[in-house]
Amino acid sequence: MKDVDTSTYNEFAETIVTTNEGIVAQSPVRFTTMDYTMFSFLPGNRRISRKKVKKLTESIKMSNLTELYPILVNKDMQILDGQHRYVSCCELSLPIHYVIVGNIDISMIARLNNAQDKWTAYDFLNAWCEVGLQDYKIFAGFIRKYDFSFSVGQVLFFGRWGGRNYEDFREGTMKITTLKEATERAEWIHSLKEMSPCTTDRTFVLAMVQCFKNKDYDHSRMTKKLGYLGSSIKRSTNKQQYLRQLEEIYNYRTADTDKIRFW
Repeated sequence: MKDVDTSTYNEFAETIVTTNEGIVAQSPVRFTTMDYTMFSFLPGNRRISRKKVKKLTESIKMSNLTELYPILVNKDMQILDGQHRYVSCCELSLPIHYVIVGNIDISMIARLNNAQDKWTAYDFLNAWCEVGLQDYKIFAGFIRKYDFSFSVGQVLFFGRWGGRNYEDFREGTMKITTLKEATERAEWIHSLKEMSPCTTDRTFVLAMVQCFKNKDYDHSRMTKKLGYLGSSIKRSTNKQQYLRQLEEIYNYRTADTDKIRFW
């Protein structure tokens, strides 16, 4: 297998930016200012949602309660919580009410906000990319290059998704140790794209990864068979059903001595 240039993946992750809401301050001292330039966004937070800003702006126009809900900032005036309120107030030319809190890192923000306004896998991915974790940049670039979902990316790298893998991913401790293998699997899946509509289906990819692990698996043979039988594959939420279909296609018109089992 050829070496994989990780810089290729890093380039795909460069556009990731984020920001978010939800920390509680203790014994807050509130300040007010009209100087919007005092503040900046914290790298690693969730990205601004224009839909949420629009909704907040309309709500503030009807009843301005921003004084009761100050934004939270760190000593460097980076917004930890309330960036959507901040943007709405800027657009409405309203004063910014804020509280300065102690040192809080991005992992704490993620945990606190996940309990209130649940973070998606992509929120965590964006956050860890933004703070510069190389493994996350590689993963982000990989799924973007191949146009895979987060869960399909996990399957290709780790052979499964969810569970302990996802916990490590959320905590910022994910390690990419199988880039060459995942890239080969991704190329094989992509080579089947025109032959089956299921190649972006997580369960189908799980089944294909199991096929790849069979020591007797021949991808050229699978490609040839799917070339004229791929359209017969029925979508399923069950890996075993996909494996049965793939096994039947792979062994179609094949001598018994050359048939193999995938499940």
